[in-house]
Amino acid sequence: MGKIKIEKSSEKQQFNYKSRLEKLLNLTTENILITKLENIFYLTGFKGSAGWLFISNAQKYLLVDSRYFEVASQVTDNTNVVLVANLYEDTLYLLLEELSIKQFTIAKNSLYLNEYDNIVSKMTSHSIKVSTTNIDIDIIRSTKEKEEIKIIKENLNKAEVALTKTLAFIKEGVSEQELAAELEYQMRKEGGDKTSFDTILLFGERSSLPHGVPTERKLKFGDNILIDFGLSKNGYQSDITRTLFFGRGNNFDRMSKIYNIVKDANEKSVEAIKHSVSGKSIDLIARDIIKTNGYGEYFGHSLGHGVGIEIHELPRLSPFWDNTLQSGNVVTIEPGIYIPNIGGVRIENMAVVTKDGCSILNNTPIDLIVL
Repeated sequence: MGKIKIEKSSEKQQFNYKSRLEKLLNLTTENILITKLENIFYLTGFKGSAGWLFISNAQKYLLVDSRYFEVASQVTDNTNVVLVANLYEDTLYLLLEELSIKQFTIAKNSLYLNEYDNIVSKMTSHSIKVSTTNIDIDIIRSTKEKEEIKIIKENLNKAEVALTKTLAFIKEGVSEQELAAELEYQMRKEGGDKTSFDTILLFGERSSLPHGVPTERKLKFGDNILIDFGLSKNGYQSDITRTLFFGRGNNFDRMSKIYNIVKDANEKSVEAIKHSVSGKSIDLIARDIIKTNGYGEYFGHSLGHGVGIEIHELPRLSPFWDNTLQSGNVVTIEPGIYIPNIGGVRIENMAVVTKDGCSILNNTPIDLIVL
């Protein structure tokens, strides 16, 4: 291929990339353009911040610019790495010309509208037909391989070790920001590449904010501490929430009662999770327990979500998700109750769905802890 620079990568052994590609090809024989970076990583092993993947005739062509050309050639599996010298759509056109391709489809969950318009405009000017496909690679990714589950569990358990070490830094007067920074530092010491998401660490009345941001608010005796965090390594995420109590303050009786309601909702949901059960039905179990105890209006988010390459992915444990769980799904179970200006409790574990139930991936308990 004379007009563009291409380098072929070798086979990589960490994951079964051949099987992943076959899963996609079993759904479509069309030439397909994939621009969602998480799906590109899943199919090739490349996890840069920019790139397009074109698949034709069971061959993978990864388009990257000069920042990533060398490393992409080293880390990808059986992939033709194509150097983007100008615009992505220009290089894609040159590749299509070399391959004598006159039509292709674009995978969903991938492009901003302006990018799509640029592609269509470029290809139409050269009489190349562009369509979109209903093929959803996110669904393929939702069933995890054994190696993926192993990595996710390792990441989760390292995050738990980091939390255990961070407990030594909990003292009156420490700020939310300081404690969050310490936890993130400990996760890096445990080998994390980065955090899976911005750490949520809140004291007292601020724990009623489900996705609150740590501030300079200082810890006081009697505060509960809500900590939602995750460690990311090797391209996979983890997600855990624990709620602790810093002494028995004036609100302890009320908040400990709420804690036990949330704990019951968590445990009963876990008992019901298994292959072929809908995400909606699992969510309803937790929601009914919280509602029956008089706190239904204070549980506003879904019960859980899939975790893998992305921190939020399929499947969903949600009132709006009728689809059924499948063996190999990895999900969070995270019921919560949040009383404005008083405080909140969330307890979150991760589990892998099996034929007859589920297996909890966490090592740490969810018992009420008073520091």
